[in-house]
Amino acid sequence: MSSGLELLFGSNQGVYIPQNFAESCDHWSGLPSDFSELLYGPEQEWYWEVWHSVLDSATYTDSAGNVWHLWQDGDLWAYCEELMNDPEYQDFFGEPGV
Repeated sequence: MSSGLELLFGSNQGVYIPQNFAESCDHWSGLPSDFSELLYGPEQEWYWEVWHSVLDSATYTDSAGNVWHLWQDGDLWAYCEELMNDPEYQDFFGEPGV
């Protein structure tokens, strides 16, 4: 991941974004214990609750020590605030950088 933003899955994948992420997230940590529920798809009873827990807690630390988080608003993004410049942060989050 070269900049502070990385598109992981486009909104065209809809309700399957959590399942797709679960199938390919082996380098992410902080995942809830019931994370495997996502592998079974959106028909699972706790699919969306588990997904919200993932969005709140999952992190990825790259080889340079940068910590990445998840953000979903249609598309699913990985972001690292430390690597984002102020205009990029403001465009992405709609507020000035910290």
